Amino acid sequence: MRTLRIFLVFIMLSVTAFGQDVIIDFAGEGASIEVTTVEVVNLSNCTSIEVSGGNFLNLTTGTVGVGELENSENISTLNYPNPFNNSTNIEFYLNQNDNVNITICDISGKIVANHNKNLCAGVHSFEFTANNLGAYFITVSGTNFTQSSKVICLSSNLQQAQLTYNKQITKKSYKNDNSKDFYFEDGDMLKLKGISGEYDFATVITVEPTVSTTYTFNFVPCQDNDGNNYAVLKAGNQTWMAENIKTTSYPNGDAIPYITDDLEWENLEDNNDDDAYCFYDNDENSIYGALYTYAAAINGDNSGTGVQGICPTGWHMPSDDEWTILTDELGGANVAGGKLKSTCKELWNDPNIDATNESGFTALPGGLRDYLDGSFNYDNVVGVWWSATEDSDSEAWWLNLSYDYAGSDRYFDNKSGGLSVRCVRDN
Repeated sequence: MRTLRIFLVFIMLSVTAFGQDVIIDFAGEGASIEVTTVEVVNLSNCTSIEVSGGNFLNLTTGTVGVGELENSENISTLNYPNPFNNSTNIEFYLNQNDNVNITICDISGKIVANHNKNLCAGVHSFEFTANNLGAYFITVSGTNFTQSSKVICLSSNLQQAQLTYNKQITKKSYKNDNSKDFYFEDGDMLKLKGISGEYDFATVITVEPTVSTTYTFNFVPCQDNDGNNYAVLKAGNQTWMAENIKTTSYPNGDAIPYITDDLEWENLEDNNDDDAYCFYDNDENSIYGALYTYAAAINGDNSGTGVQGICPTGWHMPSDDEWTILTDELGGANVAGGKLKSTCKELWNDPNIDATNESGFTALPGGLRDYLDGSFNYDNVVGVWWSATEDSDSEAWWLNLSYDYAGSDRYFDNKSGGLSVRCVRDN
């Protein structure tokens, strides 16, 4: 038994012609070409929406509400088959009687088929016969809704493109299980997190959509020894984790000592041997990831360059120079902090100066564990990340971001402090 899952986009302020909308399509490359889900966050107003990888995002200026409708009856999916060779079926749900218009455009935006019909509440079926190979965009609109989807034709046909009504399949009702508002205005910046569910890959990109286009996610394996998969992002010539690591073991499977007691942490030495990790306030579900001593982060390798440490295979601890490459890519230390800091989680203290997260790095204020007494301090205030670079036998360099500063700072401090870790991909 299959489940019908239809994504509806309700345009509440205005409905523009299909050719005038910004149509955002998605594709995958690299370790996977499949995009199963795209999490979309508007960094300008912190609203969000989740889009099935088989669909596309039709952006119109104003308030866009999204609802997911589902039914457990044995009804076919929205478009099938897809891809198709000659024709494909289009099925959609109406919760009330309505005058429905179906418009089908090719990749250039040209309307190749159109149908207008008064329909009763229920699920209806149409058949679309294409005339050329390529992508087609289908819009089903009524009084209070617009439903969009994409289909791919794999063959060229000699006949004219046609759209014909088949029948009403069922009058059974549906329920709205997941609705939320998503707001978009010209000039807004979006963070797109593409997920390939087959392999649990995830890639983050940030965009400012102005024209219809396809955004391609380059999927890269990033899995630690515990089986945790991490989203990644591209910044210049570097590829970074887009979230803090939380592994409890080294790549070879050895466990990292887990220390919760303040006194036990206080007794750690500032060296390359006293490895330990914890979670802020000993909360193992912390969204900040884990906090590590320098010795744990580097796993005994204090060479400073190409240090795998706790990072997954194919990844390494960033050196101080590699952190500088990142901040230089974002305009320099005076402004990079704002471009790295998260904006849409209520975590950073006000005023979270100049935070835009336009890098997609989504830096969180995970605080630290103090080397002096093992206490947890400064969550919501700072985020602090180790580099692999030593300053001395007892101190190492790290990157600091703060709620009250738009820039980024480099400091060195005692190796027994507990700090966050991000990994960078090997070249």
